[in-house]
Amino acid sequence: MGDNTSQSPGLLALDVTDTAEALARYRASATVWARGGLALLVGSGIIGLIAAGLGLDEVVALMPNLLGLSLAALSMGLFSLRICGRMRHHLAAAPWTVCAAVSVPRGSRTATVVLRDPATGELWPLTVWRVWGLHQPVQPGPGGVLWWCGDPRTGGVIAPPGGAAPIWTRAVRGSGARQLAVQRARQAGLLEQRIPHASNMSDISDAPHRAPMSKTAHRRRAVFRWILLVGAVLLGLGIAADSAASKDPQIDLTVISRQSDGTCEVRWSDPWSGARHEGPFRCDPDRDPLLEDWWTGWVVSYGPWKGDLYDSDLRGTPADDVNAALFLAGVALTLTGLVGGSVKHRHRPEPAG
Repeated sequence: MGDNTSQSPGLLALDVTDTAEALARYRASATVWARGGLALLVGSGIIGLIAAGLGLDEVVALMPNLLGLSLAALSMGLFSLRICGRMRHHLAAAPWTVCAAVSVPRGSRTATVVLRDPATGELWPLTVWRVWGLHQPVQPGPGGVLWWCGDPRTGGVIAPPGGAAPIWTRAVRGSGARQLAVQRARQAGLLEQRIPHASNMSDISDAPHRAPMSKTAHRRRAVFRWILLVGAVLLGLGIAADSAASKDPQIDLTVISRQSDGTCEVRWSDPWSGARHEGPFRCDPDRDPLLEDWWTGWVVSYGPWKGDLYDSDLRGTPADDVNAALFLAGVALTLTGLVGGSVKHRHRPEPAG
Protein backbone atom coordinates (compact mmCIF):
# COMPACT_ATOMS: atom_id res chain seq x y z
CA MET A 1 0.00 0.00 0.00
CA GLY A 2 1.43 3.35 -0.93
CA ASP A 3 2.10 5.92 1.76
CA ASN A 4 -0.10 8.98 1.99
CA THR A 5 2.18 11.52 0.38
CA SER A 6 0.10 14.38 1.69
CA GLN A 7 1.50 13.98 5.20
CA SER A 8 4.24 16.22 6.46
CA PRO A 9 7.63 14.84 5.38
CA GLY A 10 9.32 12.80 8.10
CA LEU A 11 6.22 12.61 10.33
CA LEU A 12 5.88 8.94 11.20
CA ALA A 13 2.89 7.28 12.84
CA LEU A 14 4.87 6.76 16.05
CA ASP A 15 5.58 10.51 16.17
CA VAL A 16 1.91 11.11 17.00
CA THR A 17 1.76 11.57 20.77
CA ASP A 18 -1.51 9.68 21.31
CA THR A 19 -0.22 6.72 19.32
CA ALA A 20 3.11 6.56 21.15
CA GLU A 21 1.44 6.82 24.56
CA ALA A 22 -1.15 4.12 23.73
CA LEU A 23 1.58 1.76 22.54
CA ALA A 24 3.57 2.44 25.70
CA ARG A 25 0.53 1.57 27.83
CA TYR A 26 0.04 -1.71 25.99
CA ARG A 27 3.71 -2.59 26.41
CA ALA A 28 3.69 -1.67 30.11
CA SER A 29 0.65 -3.89 30.71
CA ALA A 30 2.20 -6.80 28.82
CA THR A 31 5.49 -6.32 30.69
CA VAL A 32 3.71 -6.54 34.05
CA TRP A 33 2.18 -9.88 33.05
CA ALA A 34 5.48 -11.21 31.73
CA ARG A 35 7.41 -10.12 34.82
CA GLY A 36 4.73 -11.40 37.15
CA GLY A 37 4.66 -14.76 35.36
CA LEU A 38 8.45 -15.03 35.48
CA ALA A 39 8.58 -14.07 39.15
CA LEU A 40 5.82 -16.53 39.99
CA LEU A 41 7.59 -19.24 37.99
CA VAL A 42 10.87 -18.70 39.85
CA GLY A 43 9.11 -18.44 43.19
CA SER A 44 7.11 -21.62 42.48
CA GLY A 45 10.29 -23.51 41.69
CA ILE A 46 11.94 -22.37 44.91
CA ILE A 47 8.85 -23.18 46.97
CA GLY A 48 8.63 -26.62 45.35
CA LEU A 49 12.26 -27.43 46.07
CA ILE A 50 11.98 -26.29 49.68
CA ALA A 51 8.71 -28.14 50.19
CA ALA A 52 10.17 -31.33 48.70
CA GLY A 53 13.20 -31.08 50.97
CA LEU A 54 10.98 -30.59 54.02
CA GLY A 55 8.64 -33.40 53.06
CA LEU A 56 5.60 -31.12 52.65
CA ASP A 57 3.62 -33.31 50.29
CA GLU A 58 0.55 -31.04 50.38
CA VAL A 59 2.58 -28.07 49.14
CA VAL A 60 4.35 -30.17 46.50
CA ALA A 61 0.95 -31.35 45.21
CA LEU A 62 -0.01 -27.71 44.51
CA MET A 63 3.06 -27.03 42.40
CA PRO A 64 1.70 -28.24 39.02
CA ASN A 65 -1.23 -25.82 39.23
CA LEU A 66 1.00 -22.97 40.35
CA LEU A 67 3.54 -23.66 37.63
CA GLY A 68 0.76 -23.83 35.03
CA LEU A 69 -0.56 -20.45 36.14
CA SER A 70 2.95 -19.02 36.02
CA LEU A 71 3.59 -20.30 32.49
CA ALA A 72 0.21 -19.03 31.28
CA ALA A 73 0.87 -15.51 32.60
CA LEU A 74 4.42 -15.52 31.23
CA SER A 75 3.31 -16.79 27.80
CA MET A 76 0.54 -14.23 27.47
CA GLY A 77 2.87 -11.45 28.51
CA LEU A 78 5.58 -12.49 26.06
CA PHE A 79 3.06 -12.91 23.23
CA SER A 80 1.67 -9.42 23.87
CA LEU A 81 5.19 -7.99 23.96
CA ARG A 82 5.84 -9.59 20.58
CA ILE A 83 2.69 -8.00 19.14
CA CYS A 84 3.73 -4.64 20.61
CA GLY A 85 7.13 -5.01 18.96
CA ARG A 86 5.55 -5.69 15.59
CA MET A 87 3.31 -2.65 15.92
CA ARG A 88 6.22 -0.45 16.88
CA HIS A 89 8.22 -1.66 13.87
CA HIS A 90 5.51 -0.55 11.45
CA LEU A 91 4.58 2.65 13.28
CA ALA A 92 8.21 3.76 13.34
CA ALA A 93 8.68 3.12 9.62
CA ALA A 94 5.75 4.89 7.92
CA PRO A 95 3.13 7.59 8.42
CA TRP A 96 -0.57 7.05 9.14
CA THR A 97 -2.91 6.78 6.15
CA VAL A 98 -6.66 7.37 6.27
CA CYS A 99 -8.70 4.55 4.70
CA ALA A 100 -12.39 3.97 4.19
CA ALA A 101 -13.28 0.93 6.30
CA VAL A 102 -16.06 -1.35 7.47
CA SER A 103 -16.19 -3.99 10.19
CA VAL A 104 -17.64 -7.27 8.96
CA PRO A 105 -19.04 -10.01 11.24
CA ARG A 106 -17.48 -13.47 11.37
CA GLY A 107 -19.75 -15.14 13.88
CA SER A 108 -17.93 -15.93 17.12
CA ARG A 109 -14.51 -15.71 15.50
CA THR A 110 -11.99 -12.88 15.68
CA ALA A 111 -13.22 -9.51 14.40
CA THR A 112 -12.47 -8.60 10.80
CA VAL A 113 -12.18 -5.20 9.15
CA VAL A 114 -11.90 -4.41 5.46
CA LEU A 115 -9.93 -1.33 4.36
CA ARG A 116 -10.09 0.45 1.02
CA ASP A 117 -6.77 1.70 -0.32
CA PRO A 118 -7.19 5.44 -1.01
CA ALA A 119 -4.69 5.20 -3.89
CA THR A 120 -5.91 2.14 -5.81
CA GLY A 121 -9.34 1.38 -4.36
CA GLU A 122 -8.26 -2.20 -3.58
CA LEU A 123 -10.02 -3.89 -0.65
CA TRP A 124 -7.97 -5.56 2.07
CA PRO A 125 -9.60 -7.89 4.65
CA LEU A 126 -7.72 -7.89 7.93
CA THR A 127 -8.01 -10.04 11.05
CA VAL A 128 -7.84 -8.06 14.28
CA TRP A 129 -5.53 -9.26 17.06
CA ARG A 130 -6.35 -8.23 20.58
CA VAL A 131 -3.61 -6.52 22.57
CA TRP A 132 -3.29 -6.30 26.34
CA GLY A 133 -5.61 -3.66 27.80
CA LEU A 134 -7.77 -3.40 24.65
CA HIS A 135 -11.39 -4.50 24.97
CA GLN A 136 -13.52 -2.15 22.88
CA PRO A 137 -14.98 -3.39 19.57
CA VAL A 138 -13.24 -2.37 16.36
CA GLN A 139 -15.46 0.16 14.60
CA PRO A 140 -14.57 2.75 11.96
CA GLY A 141 -14.65 6.34 13.16
CA PRO A 142 -16.86 9.18 11.94
CA GLY A 143 -17.19 9.10 8.16
CA GLY A 144 -16.46 5.35 8.09
CA VAL A 145 -12.67 5.62 8.26
CA LEU A 146 -9.77 4.03 10.11
CA TRP A 147 -6.13 5.02 10.22
CA TRP A 148 -3.72 2.46 8.80
CA CYS A 149 0.03 1.87 8.92
CA GLY A 150 1.74 -1.25 7.61
CA ASP A 151 1.72 -3.83 4.81
CA PRO A 152 -1.64 -5.56 4.21
CA ARG A 153 0.16 -8.68 2.96
CA THR A 154 2.07 -9.29 6.21
CA GLY A 155 0.38 -7.20 8.87
CA GLY A 156 -0.07 -3.69 10.11
CA VAL A 157 -1.75 -1.37 12.59
CA ILE A 158 -5.20 0.19 12.50
CA ALA A 159 -6.57 2.86 14.82
CA PRO A 160 -9.64 5.05 15.08
CA PRO A 161 -9.09 8.64 13.87
CA GLY A 162 -6.54 10.25 16.17
CA GLY A 163 -4.36 7.17 16.47
CA ALA A 164 -5.01 6.82 20.22
CA ALA A 165 -5.88 3.09 20.17
CA PRO A 166 -3.56 1.22 17.78
CA ILE A 167 -4.51 -2.41 17.11
CA TRP A 168 -2.47 -5.11 15.40
CA THR A 169 -3.96 -6.79 12.33
CA ARG A 170 -2.88 -9.34 9.76
CA ALA A 171 -4.26 -10.47 6.41
CA VAL A 172 -7.24 -12.81 6.63
CA ARG A 173 -6.02 -16.35 5.92
CA GLY A 174 -7.63 -18.48 3.25
CA SER A 175 -8.86 -17.31 -0.12
CA GLY A 176 -12.44 -18.31 0.69
CA ALA A 177 -12.43 -16.31 3.92
CA ARG A 178 -10.92 -13.29 2.16
CA GLN A 179 -13.48 -13.39 -0.64
CA LEU A 180 -16.33 -13.69 1.86
CA ALA A 181 -15.03 -10.70 3.86
CA VAL A 182 -14.68 -8.60 0.69
CA GLN A 183 -18.18 -9.59 -0.43
CA ARG A 184 -19.66 -8.54 2.90
CA ALA A 185 -17.71 -5.27 2.79
CA ARG A 186 -19.17 -4.53 -0.65
CA GLN A 187 -22.65 -5.31 0.62
CA ALA A 188 -22.00 -2.89 3.48
CA GLY A 189 -21.31 -0.14 0.92
CA LEU A 190 -17.54 0.15 1.25
CA LEU A 191 -17.12 0.76 -2.49
CA GLU A 192 -19.56 3.68 -2.33
CA GLN A 193 -17.81 5.36 0.59
CA ARG A 194 -15.86 8.47 -0.24
CA ILE A 195 -12.13 7.83 -0.04
CA PRO A 196 -10.59 10.31 2.41
CA HIS A 197 -8.46 13.08 0.97
CA ALA A 198 -5.30 14.69 2.27
CA SER A 199 -7.29 17.20 4.33
CA ASN A 200 -8.35 14.39 6.65
CA MET A 201 -4.76 14.00 7.82
CA SER A 202 -4.16 17.66 8.55
CA ASP A 203 -4.47 17.09 12.29
CA ILE A 204 -1.49 14.71 12.21
CA SER A 205 0.87 17.32 10.80
CA ASP A 206 0.29 19.47 13.87
CA ALA A 207 0.56 16.60 16.33
CA PRO A 208 3.26 16.99 18.99
CA HIS A 209 6.23 14.69 18.82
CA ARG A 210 6.63 12.02 21.47
CA ALA A 211 9.23 12.65 24.13
CA PRO A 212 12.04 10.09 24.13
CA MET A 213 12.38 7.89 27.16
CA SER A 214 15.35 8.94 29.24
CA LYS A 215 18.15 6.64 30.36
CA THR A 216 16.97 7.24 33.92
CA ALA A 217 13.57 5.76 33.06
CA HIS A 218 15.22 2.67 31.56
CA ARG A 219 17.35 2.21 34.68
CA ARG A 220 14.29 2.70 36.89
CA ARG A 221 12.39 -0.04 35.08
CA ALA A 222 15.34 -2.40 35.41
CA VAL A 223 15.45 -1.72 39.15
CA PHE A 224 11.75 -2.48 39.55
CA ARG A 225 12.22 -5.69 37.58
CA TRP A 226 14.80 -6.90 40.09
CA ILE A 227 12.66 -5.72 43.01
CA LEU A 228 9.78 -7.82 41.70
CA LEU A 229 11.97 -10.91 41.34
CA VAL A 230 13.48 -10.57 44.82
CA GLY A 231 10.02 -9.95 46.29
CA ALA A 232 8.61 -13.09 44.68
CA VAL A 233 11.50 -15.19 46.02
CA LEU A 234 11.13 -13.81 49.58
CA LEU A 235 7.37 -14.28 49.47
CA GLY A 236 7.83 -17.87 48.34
CA LEU A 237 10.31 -18.55 51.14
CA GLY A 238 7.96 -17.03 53.72
CA ILE A 239 5.01 -19.14 52.52
CA ALA A 240 7.07 -22.33 52.41
CA ALA A 241 8.46 -21.73 55.91
CA ASP A 242 4.99 -21.01 57.31
CA SER A 243 3.70 -24.25 55.81
CA ALA A 244 6.65 -26.13 57.29
CA ALA A 245 6.03 -24.62 60.75
CA SER A 246 2.55 -26.14 60.83
CA LYS A 247 4.22 -29.57 60.94
CA ASP A 248 6.60 -28.88 63.84
CA PRO A 249 6.30 -31.88 66.20
CA GLN A 250 4.97 -31.41 69.73
CA ILE A 251 7.10 -33.28 72.29
CA ASP A 252 7.08 -34.17 75.99
CA LEU A 253 9.51 -32.39 78.30
CA THR A 254 10.90 -33.53 81.63
CA VAL A 255 11.32 -30.59 84.00
CA ILE A 256 14.64 -30.90 85.84
CA SER A 257 14.42 -27.64 87.77
CA ARG A 258 12.19 -24.60 87.82
CA GLN A 259 12.08 -21.06 89.20
CA SER A 260 9.13 -19.08 90.54
CA ASP A 261 9.11 -16.84 87.44
CA GLY A 262 8.53 -19.85 85.16
CA THR A 263 12.12 -20.33 84.00
CA CYS A 264 12.84 -24.06 83.73
CA GLU A 265 15.60 -26.44 82.87
CA VAL A 266 14.17 -29.30 80.81
CA ARG A 267 15.24 -32.53 79.18
CA TRP A 268 13.83 -33.89 75.91
CA SER A 269 14.50 -36.40 73.16
CA ASP A 270 15.15 -35.33 69.57
CA PRO A 271 12.06 -36.46 67.57
CA TRP A 272 14.22 -37.54 64.61
CA SER A 273 17.44 -38.98 66.01
CA GLY A 274 16.30 -39.80 69.52
CA ALA A 275 19.30 -37.95 71.00
CA ARG A 276 18.80 -36.55 74.54
CA HIS A 277 19.05 -32.78 75.09
CA GLU A 278 18.92 -30.46 78.08
CA GLY A 279 18.37 -26.72 78.04
CA PRO A 280 16.43 -23.70 79.30
CA PHE A 281 12.69 -23.37 78.66
CA ARG A 282 9.83 -21.12 79.66
CA CYS A 283 7.30 -23.06 81.74
CA ASP A 284 3.97 -21.72 82.92
CA PRO A 285 4.50 -20.53 86.53
CA ASP A 286 0.81 -21.18 87.30
CA ARG A 287 0.70 -24.71 85.94
CA ASP A 288 -1.18 -27.40 87.84
CA PRO A 289 0.96 -29.00 90.56
CA LEU A 290 -0.40 -32.38 89.48
CA LEU A 291 1.78 -32.09 86.38
CA GLU A 292 4.84 -32.37 88.62
CA ASP A 293 7.89 -32.62 86.35
CA TRP A 294 6.05 -32.95 83.02
CA TRP A 295 5.54 -30.22 80.43
CA THR A 296 5.25 -29.94 76.64
CA GLY A 297 6.87 -27.94 73.86
CA TRP A 298 7.53 -27.88 70.10
CA VAL A 299 10.64 -28.43 68.01
CA VAL A 300 11.44 -26.56 64.78
CA SER A 301 11.45 -29.00 61.87
CA TYR A 302 13.01 -26.93 59.06
CA GLY A 303 15.76 -24.58 58.03
CA PRO A 304 18.81 -23.55 60.01
CA TRP A 305 16.71 -23.55 63.20
CA LYS A 306 15.83 -27.24 62.98
CA GLY A 307 15.93 -28.72 66.50
CA ASP A 308 15.21 -25.44 68.34
CA LEU A 309 12.82 -25.93 71.26
CA TYR A 310 10.04 -23.36 71.72
CA ASP A 311 6.88 -22.87 73.79
CA SER A 312 3.26 -22.01 72.91
CA ASP A 313 4.18 -18.31 72.69
CA LEU A 314 6.92 -19.11 70.13
CA ARG A 315 9.69 -18.24 72.57
CA GLY A 316 12.95 -20.11 72.20
CA THR A 317 13.67 -19.72 68.47
CA PRO A 318 13.93 -16.82 65.97
CA ALA A 319 12.26 -18.94 63.26
CA ASP A 320 8.79 -17.36 63.52
CA ASP A 321 10.14 -13.80 63.45
CA VAL A 322 12.27 -14.59 60.39
CA ASN A 323 9.31 -16.23 58.61
CA ALA A 324 7.08 -13.22 59.25
CA ALA A 325 9.79 -10.83 58.07
CA LEU A 326 10.30 -12.84 54.86
CA PHE A 327 6.57 -12.86 54.12
CA LEU A 328 6.01 -9.15 54.79
CA ALA A 329 9.15 -8.14 52.88
CA GLY A 330 8.10 -10.36 49.98
CA VAL A 331 4.62 -8.82 49.81
CA ALA A 332 6.00 -5.29 50.00
CA LEU A 333 8.68 -5.82 47.35
CA THR A 334 6.36 -7.71 45.00
CA LEU A 335 3.75 -4.95 45.14
CA THR A 336 6.46 -2.31 44.71
CA GLY A 337 7.88 -4.11 41.67
CA LEU A 338 4.47 -4.60 40.05
CA VAL A 339 3.22 -1.06 40.64
CA GLY A 340 6.53 0.66 39.95
CA GLY A 341 7.17 -1.35 36.79
CA SER A 342 3.73 -0.56 35.35
CA VAL A 343 3.85 3.20 35.91
CA LYS A 344 4.84 5.12 32.84
CA HIS A 345 7.68 7.57 33.54
CA ARG A 346 8.00 10.42 31.13
CA HIS A 347 11.10 12.34 30.34
CA ARG A 348 10.53 16.02 31.00
CA PRO A 349 13.08 18.19 29.26
CA GLU A 350 14.60 20.99 31.24
CA PRO A 351 13.21 24.42 30.28
CA ALA A 352 15.53 26.51 28.21
CA GLY A 353 17.25 29.36 29.92
